[in-house]
Amino acid sequence: MKSFPISFLTLLFFWTGAFSQCTFGSVGNSEEEQLVILQNLIFFNNNQTIAVGTNVRSYDDQADDNINQFSLTSNGNPYNITVQSDSYIHWETGTYRINPPNQVLGVSTTGSERSTAVAKTHTPFTVPLDLPADDLYGKSYPFLATSVVSNITQFNDTMETGASFLYPNTRSASLPLGVVAIANVSWEEIYIRMSVDVIPSAGLKSFTILLPQGSKLITPKCKIPIKVGRTSNIELLISLSGMFSDRTAGGVTTRMINDLYALADGAIVSKVSNVNLYNILQQNLQAEDITFSFPGCFPGVER
Repeated sequence: MKSFPISFLTLLFFWTGAFSQCTFGSVGNSEEEQLVILQNLIFFNNNQTIAVGTNVRSYDDQADDNINQFSLTSNGNPYNITVQSDSYIHWETGTYRINPPNQVLGVSTTGSERSTAVAKTHTPFTVPLDLPADDLYGKSYPFLATSVVSNITQFNDTMETGASFLYPNTRSASLPLGVVAIANVSWEEIYIRMSVDVIPSAGLKSFTILLPQGSKLITPKCKIPIKVGRTSNIELLISLSGMFSDRTAGGVTTRMINDLYALADGAIVSKVSNVNLYNILQQNLQAEDITFSFPGCFPGVER
């Protein structure tokens, strides 16, 4: 949307202040007509959009410059993992849903908030609103272009935990003012070729991971504001080490790398081979904050 040099608050002052002594229209009811103007200005403010970029990045938590090499403990045993450079992700798309801010100019947007006699209840901001697809807050906004991205372990940027790979197929999206409700990423294929060795070494083994089409909904852990004056991109993280980590769910502990290393050298993990390990990978892809996540919020850090 085209930006205007005059601010919304200036317009509000202009209409409600400078003309407060005027009689509007032919009916002579200035209060009603000023209310209509105020409502139109609020509608204008709510329909603003701003361009926001996204940083989709792969990382590990080793705090070094080698994101293709990391160590994991599996079933109590330490392993060294190296992800080979011919690994890639074939992205399909990535989209956001945005929720409006809770209040506009101090005017509550829900009846329950306006009434002091009604208990205040709030829908979590991570639940997208059930609105028509042509509504600003009912649309999905793409931020990730269809592309095959290779060299996903190549160090090309840094973050708090060290080196990272910044994906080049992201694009800016014109988002409405509000907060990020949820993100969705989908892929056609994930191909990872890796070598694994236990510590102390018992011999290096190579494995191939083939993951077919899939998707993941990613929920923020804090409010990520979409506001006028936002200066930084939205961060979306992919943990390569998290994809292969052990975890316990429902009293059951998965031992990904330990069980992978027990296979013969050159083994393939896919939908039709070594299905038990394939299922562990799918669980790690879908688990909250294991492979895909938004970063946490810190005071003074814009997310």
